[in-house]
Amino acid sequence: MREQEIFFKHSLRINDYLCQGCTTCMRSCPTGAIRIRGGKAVFNDNKCVDCGECMKVCPHKAIYIKQDDFCLIENYGYRVCLVPTTFIGQFDEKYKTKAIYSCLKKLGFTHIYEVEHEVDNMVDLYNQYMEDHPEIRTFISSYCPAVTRLIQVRFPSLVENIIRLRSPLELASRVIIKRLMDEGARREAIGVFYVTPCAAKIAAVKSPVSGKETCISGVINMDFLYNKVQLLLHDSPRDVQPINHALTSRGVLWPLAGGEASLFKGDHYAVDGLQNVLNFLEKLEDEAIDAPGLVEMRICDQGCVGGVLATNNRFVARKRLEYRARLFDRLQRTRKPEPRNMDPEFAKYIAEQMEIPEIKPRSLYKLNDDFAEAFKMASRMRKIEKALPGVNCSACGTPSCAALAEDIVRGEARMDTCIFINPHSQASADAVRRIWGDRVKPGEDNKNNP
Repeated sequence: MREQEIFFKHSLRINDYLCQGCTTCMRSCPTGAIRIRGGKAVFNDNKCVDCGECMKVCPHKAIYIKQDDFCLIENYGYRVCLVPTTFIGQFDEKYKTKAIYSCLKKLGFTHIYEVEHEVDNMVDLYNQYMEDHPEIRTFISSYCPAVTRLIQVRFPSLVENIIRLRSPLELASRVIIKRLMDEGARREAIGVFYVTPCAAKIAAVKSPVSGKETCISGVINMDFLYNKVQLLLHDSPRDVQPINHALTSRGVLWPLAGGEASLFKGDHYAVDGLQNVLNFLEKLEDEAIDAPGLVEMRICDQGCVGGVLATNNRFVARKRLEYRARLFDRLQRTRKPEPRNMDPEFAKYIAEQMEIPEIKPRSLYKLNDDFAEAFKMASRMRKIEKALPGVNCSACGTPSCAALAEDIVRGEARMDTCIFINPHSQASADAVRRIWGDRVKPGEDNKNNP
């Protein structure tokens, strides 16, 4: 089967009613995954990495993220809300963490468990992985699924540098399920629902890069849940505790830019923001920089607090989490440290479940499985690109002349799609109407032409 016929699953959607085909999203996409057809933006599912950049820049709010039906929680007797600390950072410091948890229980959850409660165990797994692979010089964290997918499709030569471990939310889901089952719960009665700050983590749950089955029962958009909790906060009781003890400051700061890398000894790097990530990966691929040790990458500026589903300003949310981290630090000093030792059998199970056996590259530029045919297509693509004007005007409904040349070679467009090739021809006029729809009316294309 040809590679382009195997699709990622995505959570990003386009509202055709709101979409104006303005090309803003298409021009901002880091993998060229968007085209304009019939006057509306459309996704190429195999190129989209769910970074959410299109949703951030859309001036018409036409791009949204589809979540699971909240009513799904009612299908389970044990309803666990898997909360990232990013969610807590959305709320003013005057609200205590337990008050926020109280509201979540009012909404129907029976248990609360923080994703970052397993950060120390994740650090152990990372360190063990890096120790087991001395042949690798630069290790790229797999925490941000958008980064992993970006490397797969745009920097395939770097897939070997990704740490082949699943995310902390997968570890946390397995730990909480075990705890509940140890208390007598049946596995089928336990539903774990993750509160996501971004589209990429929904995609990672629905279509994990590991190919392994997830323990997450559903995903809830952070902005949706934030609004519900905010309405309840004023009259919530203050005596509700999560299933675990208090988080450490290490866990609270993990999702922030630099929060993960700072937990590792030796050389480490923290890169956040889409353009910074792209620049760093390009330099790394070209061997223009040497980055030994761990590289933490976050597609979103400032880390997960900059996610498209975060409701509050990322800088404010970061400060709030830093404040809460200091509180947790003071609280931790007054408590007896919680033992971290897992049951040996369960620890072995976790190590097996968390490992990703292989991360496969998904090159944007693979044109055909047959090398000889692919070589011919690539040669033709270069010739077509040279024949195009090179102005990257996007009037053809693609982000660049190079993208149009690729579409032509793949049979998804024609030379006359370019309005500069023969602007007076009927074929060119028809092509423009196919792209821009009702914006171009019959007879208006050439009425001003001499």
